[in-house]
Amino acid sequence: MIAQILLADDNPDITELLGDYLRSKNHRVLVVNDGYQLAQKAAEHKPHLIITDIQMPGAYGSAAYKVLQNDPKTAGIPIIFISAHPYEKLKPLLPNDPKTRFIHKPIPLPQLDELIKELLPLGGYVP
Repeated sequence: MIAQILLADDNPDITELLGDYLRSKNHRVLVVNDGYQLAQKAAEHKPHLIITDIQMPGAYGSAAYKVLQNDPKTAGIPIIFISAHPYEKLKPLLPNDPKTRFIHKPIPLPQLDELIKELLPLGGYVP
């Protein structure tokens, strides 16, 4: 099965670009625009992977991460955090968790592919 990926960003240009790219790789993509919707959709759909902006309305991606970790249905979902801010500035907000990664905007798509392969079984294809 192709991975189901939940994409969360308040910038519609980014969700459109990344959504189209991920669909071109045959992934199923769900899109939300804030941290509150992120936690809600993740619990509802249990995606294989979440890609989320750190700064969004409703709740930051890092705050949504804490909600996801406290829910047994979503605690194991790998997450790729994205942001235009430098990693050094965001490091205190990011969890130290082996199933999370960070990628800087603008997102280099080959690097995104590599992170997906690292985090998902069979390089993005899930059994």
